[in-house]
Amino acid sequence: MAKNRGKEFLNTFSIYAIGTIGAKLIAFALMPLYTFFLAKEDMGYFDLSITIIMLMVPFITFDLRDGAFRYLIDKECPFSPKDTITFIVRTLTRNSVIIALLSVIGYVYLSHLDYYPILVATLIAYAYYEVIIQVVRGMGHTKFFVTIGIINTLLILLLSVIFLVVFKWGVLAIFLANFISRVISCIIIECRLHIIGLCIRHRKEYKSEVGKDLLKYTIPLLPNVLAWWAIESSSKIFIEEFLGLEYNGIFAVAIKFSNVLQIAASIFYQAWQETAIKEIYSKDHNRFFSQIFNNYFLLLSITVVLATIGLRLIYPYIVAEAYQESYIYIFPLFIAVQFHAIGSFLDLAYQCSRKTYRGLPSIISTAVLAIALYYFTVSRWGLMGVSVSLIISYAYLMIYRLFDTRFCFNIVPNRLFFLSLAILAIGGLLAYLPIPTYISVILLCGGLVALAIYAKRILGTKTT
Repeated sequence: MAKNRGKEFLNTFSIYAIGTIGAKLIAFALMPLYTFFLAKEDMGYFDLSITIIMLMVPFITFDLRDGAFRYLIDKECPFSPKDTITFIVRTLTRNSVIIALLSVIGYVYLSHLDYYPILVATLIAYAYYEVIIQVVRGMGHTKFFVTIGIINTLLILLLSVIFLVVFKWGVLAIFLANFISRVISCIIIECRLHIIGLCIRHRKEYKSEVGKDLLKYTIPLLPNVLAWWAIESSSKIFIEEFLGLEYNGIFAVAIKFSNVLQIAASIFYQAWQETAIKEIYSKDHNRFFSQIFNNYFLLLSITVVLATIGLRLIYPYIVAEAYQESYIYIFPLFIAVQFHAIGSFLDLAYQCSRKTYRGLPSIISTAVLAIALYYFTVSRWGLMGVSVSLIISYAYLMIYRLFDTRFCFNIVPNRLFFLSLAILAIGGLLAYLPIPTYISVILLCGGLVALAIYAKRILGTKTT
């Protein structure tokens, strides 16, 4: 192909990076606001409520969030975008009405819940927003997609200031801010793309077969939601049971730092998801996918080692003394995030082939393995047991999928992959051995220079 696919992928990555980082920086500004004006119990109630809402969204939407993007971005899809969008909007509307009616009945039993009506309204708003924003992305409006993400976050910030600081409505303020921001964002999308108008105009020509095919793709994704929850959240239960709440707090600090790498990996995943679905039909997709895989694994490895060294230098200055022991869990958590990122990379085989059911054995067996490892390691090794369990579980997922995904694409690890493993081994030594500060500074500076040179080399490499 004449076009440079590698550079096209990097351009897509840049767009997602700008949008995600911009939204995250704005969201970061919310934390001082919330912690200053909200009591701990109110903050805890809001966090728990949003966590439950986000867990429920895939189930009440049949995970059309993922299906919308997959079917709309694929130019080889047997169904027209009009048919796909019409089914999605109809399903969203029907399910929202059902949820609203059930909530009226449920009020008899759940009226004791604080802010019950706004919780239901927020759930429906989240469901609409999460699906419609993926429709935007699937239609190819990538820049508009990231713009809406930033607008939505800005609206949350602005409305939170008005409701929380000016009107002093407490936790109700941030529920309202999150609800209204998503409603306004959906209205902006409709004014720009006329999605609902398209469905109304297309209602007579609509082909109902798309629904069966789309649900065949999305329904197998629902167990994934519970499996990921089991892997990532059930560890808190084992920590509290065997070690106590204090250790959950210590581990949460280490998790915060590993989440930064997780955000970077999620940006890559969004860009790679779009590229992979488009390129799966190319004759040389195996070579292209392998090239991306090996370079991605190497870049992650270098980033993990450099981040570990950098944090070692500044950790005493940015983390309170009571939480200093959390540093020893940083490196293994980085490794776990890296293996998780590669597992997600390989997950695209199930999406590209539209055979999502094939991904269930890998993720379910990983969840079972993780829970079993938590049970046997946390009581013996403490928080390091959780870290090691995550590494083993995600390494298993990565290896499983390397072989299982060959029905769709054949990833061949090359010398870059094995060089990456060697770099990680060296990084493990640097993370824990007593090394003079000046040596760490030299290694960090040298590593950053090497990373910049390698990144420039990738940018200059023509990938056809």
